[in-house]
Amino acid sequence: MPSFKLVKSESRPLTRELAEAFRDMPPSPTERDLNPQRIKHLREKAEQGQLVTFNWARARLGAKVLRMNGQHSSSVLCGMSLGFPESGGFPEGLVAHIDDYEVDGPEGLALLFRQFDDRKSGRSAGDVAGAYQSLHANLRGVSKPVGKLGIDGVAWYLRTVEAAPTGSGDDVYELFNKPLYHPFLLWLGEVLGAKSPEMKRVQVVASMYATHVRNEIEAGKFWTLVASGGDFEEQHPTRVLAQWLQQAKDGTLKDDPKPAQLYQGCIYAWNRYRDEKIVKEIRFDTRKGMYELVE
Repeated sequence: MPSFKLVKSESRPLTRELAEAFRDMPPSPTERDLNPQRIKHLREKAEQGQLVTFNWARARLGAKVLRMNGQHSSSVLCGMSLGFPESGGFPEGLVAHIDDYEVDGPEGLALLFRQFDDRKSGRSAGDVAGAYQSLHANLRGVSKPVGKLGIDGVAWYLRTVEAAPTGSGDDVYELFNKPLYHPFLLWLGEVLGAKSPEMKRVQVVASMYATHVRNEIEAGKFWTLVASGGDFEEQHPTRVLAQWLQQAKDGTLKDDPKPAQLYQGCIYAWNRYRDEKIVKEIRFDTRKGMYELVE
């Protein structure tokens, strides 16, 4: 069975010379290709002062010492040492933690490679969202999956309907830091129960946010009915919407709605509800733009 063994571990001040040594070190054949997007991501973090201690690794295979981890970060740091645009030069005060291993053969290199940044240990979007949510004591009673879904819905609404900037990637969860959205998240935690999975889609939650902003009291009545299957009247907007969302989840609709159409269909039902009109079918065409909400 292939194996590897840690023989030395040390933390060293991160210097340009150390970064260059790692950049120029012979790579393990298992190493990933240099990824321009990963380089860009690390460079942006460096420019924003968000770098932390690097964890680099080498492996001795026979007489050779090979780089196992640190290709992208050392390449970025060496670029900074040359002073690429927007860079202030090589960053100061950083540390590199370096592990030295011995492997018993090429298969040992592959096994060791698998231990770095493995997929199950990586920070997921849910982990990041939960971290931001947990900073706010009043939101700790909201389940983290619902909190994340709520912010994803708010961000989708702001970006798609209002054409407002929301940040990208994990930065979107900084919206947790805006108290403006806390009442919606607390309300969402009450409405979305374990028995309403058909409502747990980003665009549905975006429509919930839109209606909550317009009329908090009526939104509470409307969405509580939808979550429970709708009013007993056959053509009541909440009943027809609840059935439509369930069919959308099950994939049994004749015309499967796209993301923006999910939002549109919810707003259509809301508008009919506020106008006290029946609904025979959900209309969700977006070719003429999004519906204006009735308060």
